[in-house]
Amino acid sequence: MYKPLISLFLLLFSLSACRLNDPLPDQAAPKQESQGAQPTATKHAPEMEATAEEPQTPLPLATASARAKTLPPLGYTHHRADGNRLLDGAGNLPQAQPLDIPLGGKPIWITAVPTEEGALWAVVLENNFTQAFLVAGSQATPVSISPGVLVDTAPLLIYENGEAHFVTPPVNAPGGNHPVRLNEQSDHAFTNAAGQLFFLDNQAHDLGIIEGPILPDGRLLVDDNGRLLALSNPTTSYDHGVLGDKIEAAGMILAEARPQVRILSTIATPGLQVVEGLAPIWTDWDGDGQREIIVTLSDLEQGAQIVLYDEEGNQLAAGPAIGRGYRWRHQIAIAPFGPQGEMELVDVLTPHIGGVVEFYQWQGDELRIVAQVPGYTSHVLGSRNLDMAAAGDFDGDDRVELLLPSQQRTELGAIRRTADGAEVAWTVPVGGSVSSNLGAVTLNDGRLAIGIGRDDKTLRIWQP
Repeated sequence: MYKPLISLFLLLFSLSACRLNDPLPDQAAPKQESQGAQPTATKHAPEMEATAEEPQTPLPLATASARAKTLPPLGYTHHRADGNRLLDGAGNLPQAQPLDIPLGGKPIWITAVPTEEGALWAVVLENNFTQAFLVAGSQATPVSISPGVLVDTAPLLIYENGEAHFVTPPVNAPGGNHPVRLNEQSDHAFTNAAGQLFFLDNQAHDLGIIEGPILPDGRLLVDDNGRLLALSNPTTSYDHGVLGDKIEAAGMILAEARPQVRILSTIATPGLQVVEGLAPIWTDWDGDGQREIIVTLSDLEQGAQIVLYDEEGNQLAAGPAIGRGYRWRHQIAIAPFGPQGEMELVDVLTPHIGGVVEFYQWQGDELRIVAQVPGYTSHVLGSRNLDMAAAGDFDGDDRVELLLPSQQRTELGAIRRTADGAEVAWTVPVGGSVSSNLGAVTLNDGRLAIGIGRDDKTLRIWQP
């Protein structure tokens, strides 16, 4: 069906797709209340033979080890494997000339990876068809990408040996999200609609299963040590539904695949609060060498607030609650936003009704809002696209800004912290209305390229 995959990473994922030939558990399982259930890890059956329309031969482990340090980069829509939407490099967005590329439909997802001469940009259209372009300077060259149709998942892009691919969920595991690479040996993990979490090694041999229940469409986050963080315990107890369905998570699990698949810790949300999102932010906020977990917790009475946990599930700090249900906060990134480079969290308060950018500092057991800027958005009501905003040095001044659309989605604004608050540092027009996530890629020379999809069937790129 697809041409042979050259990348080991892609080859393994294609094999993992084939190993799930047995009937899956009831696909309706995630719809049920499951706050009381706890995920369990089990060793799965011995390795199964892969079958495919075009048989593939796995590369030997020695080959994978030899190539471990040269694995191709991955193009996430959320930019970092740990969920922190923070970009490396420096851009010149206010001065850059945009390149507009006509598309075959309205773009809803875009992502990019660096190439030797520039970047590969890939697009998923509203009709689920995909397109890709090699962009160098002001030149965009169409290239083929597989699969040609991508349905119901945020894309993960990979490009190697001149071939572009989206990493796709296994064909027998619909309803989950794309697989993630855990380490340089290409161990990987993915979910299915029943909330099971599968771990395979670099030759598609089973490492084990966490039976769940994992939030099926939640993103799997990965740290530098190959550990995995996932939202769990799906529930319909809070039916706000701003993210496309009324199923949210009532817990999280931290797990690892080596030396064996096991759950390291579980975190349950208190009372009837749920994690209103598809993934936490999992990063070392205070620089002590230990990662913290940041989530938006919501309930019917207090609405949304930002809460900070350690990896054992202890609550470290919390921000103010909105004060009423069915109001949301969208956490974006932790970055050195502060006037003196202090690490701060940024979110968008009620992005669908007024949209206020908020900057937080961690002070004791409190997450304190220290600056606000109104008039911006980071999400479209009912969409699973949570990646319309990102942090980075977008103008090359050695300061980090938050880049996101205006409420009308007709321009991008750079929000910068100041000594007494925050300001709109500059804006750039998008030439229409933003219809996709905010795409970005750090080129091989360290410069940042930015892209957005427009509702007039156009991909606009600002690439040095």
